Amino acid sequence: MNNLSQNSFELLPSVQQVLETVSAEITPVKHTYLTIIIREELDAVRKRIQTTRFRLKSRDQALTLIRNAVITQIQELTTTPIKKVINATGVVLHTGLGRAPLGEQSLQFLMNIAPGYLNLEYDLKSGKRGERLDLTDKYLCLLTGAESSAVVNNNAAAVMIALNSLAYRKEVIVSRGELIEIGGSFRLPDVMKKSGAKMIEVGTTNRTHLRDYENAINHRTGAILLVHTSNYRVEGFTIKPPESDIIKLAHKNNIPVIMDLGSGALIPTGSMGLPEEPLVSDTVAAGFDVVTFSGDKLLGGPQAGLIVGKFPYIIKIRKNPLMRVMRCDKTTFSLLTYTLSKYILDKKTPEVAAYSSLTRSRDQLRSMAQRIVENIINKVNNCLTIKICDTLTEAGSGSMPIETIPSVAIRISSDRISEEKLARLFRQQDPPVVGYLKEKRFYLDLMAVAEKEMIFIQNAINRVASQIKAK
Repeated sequence: MNNLSQNSFELLPSVQQVLETVSAEITPVKHTYLTIIIREELDAVRKRIQTTRFRLKSRDQALTLIRNAVITQIQELTTTPIKKVINATGVVLHTGLGRAPLGEQSLQFLMNIAPGYLNLEYDLKSGKRGERLDLTDKYLCLLTGAESSAVVNNNAAAVMIALNSLAYRKEVIVSRGELIEIGGSFRLPDVMKKSGAKMIEVGTTNRTHLRDYENAINHRTGAILLVHTSNYRVEGFTIKPPESDIIKLAHKNNIPVIMDLGSGALIPTGSMGLPEEPLVSDTVAAGFDVVTFSGDKLLGGPQAGLIVGKFPYIIKIRKNPLMRVMRCDKTTFSLLTYTLSKYILDKKTPEVAAYSSLTRSRDQLRSMAQRIVENIINKVNNCLTIKICDTLTEAGSGSMPIETIPSVAIRISSDRISEEKLARLFRQQDPPVVGYLKEKRFYLDLMAVAEKEMIFIQNAINRVASQIKAK
């Protein structure tokens, strides 16, 4: 350790000194927690001195540095790290930003029902204990044509509990071309392994034949799993047998067939001018025994894994002890029943926030962009260059992969700072505005921006311009 490092350590304040400095400037926090945070910040500075060339010049500088870091951390903890974010990425079902927006109407419904008690597991007709899965069962059976249903906390859980219920300690046949990796490096083989089923791969990445499935079937086979490649496509020199042939082969051998749809649409997306996505009802009608899909993708509801299919298999899933581990709470069931209720209404487009965004035309989006620009152009043209341009976006979360959706964005640039710094400034606004960078240009795409959120983008542009001018 050199003398400069030693001097920097000696300049660090004590915990008590920091306590006396920050106590009057923050929301009252329990002394124990405040002390822990101060010690963490002191340790962080010590490590910075040890591992980098960072050096302290005075006691005042050291105290100010620790004080500001502690105040920032306390402010974040007391206001919670979850923030309202303006999604200007153009991706409506953005996994990082919470996937499907729930919309004001569903949240109003939740506000009316959630503050007190609700009949989550109470049968109002009989006055006896009920079953929470029955709250959504009628909707799911009606909308998909299935005989029964179950709900767990996400689609990976739905696949796992289906495999565990129907093929525990048995073999499950799956094509190599369908061994998908879900977001966050979460792979289907890993889910299958944890389910207690043994994965039997058949075929190759690009070509799987019916005889591959047939040759793999034996007395240890518990199920055949098919996976909709919702987040990629295998194209070119490819082949796979018709699903009907696989189902026929499986049923001939008394083996259930599970289909993991991933996104799963309840209504024809093509009729709304969107790319086609497999319908859950068509999948059920095709003869699959169990079908799994997500609640917060194209369905447009809360995070959930939905399982529909034939009664004998669904009842096994419902009775699995893992249902207790994977079950959803009252908030999820409230939002899910509300969302599903919108699909039975006689309307071309369901009153679901995700579809309100996905089905807007370029003309509508261009009108929004023009209204935003008209209110900010005179204030920022000295330091920001703004242009409205046509773009192409995607639904997100693996829904309608490869297919693009026409959109409109506001392209912003500055000759004073880089696009990366510009994007960072927008993320630092209140609320944060998250756009995207493409070919070294910064865009605010309006596909996922609600009409009421336009003012936030307008204000963010004005504030960013002011911050750039001040530099």
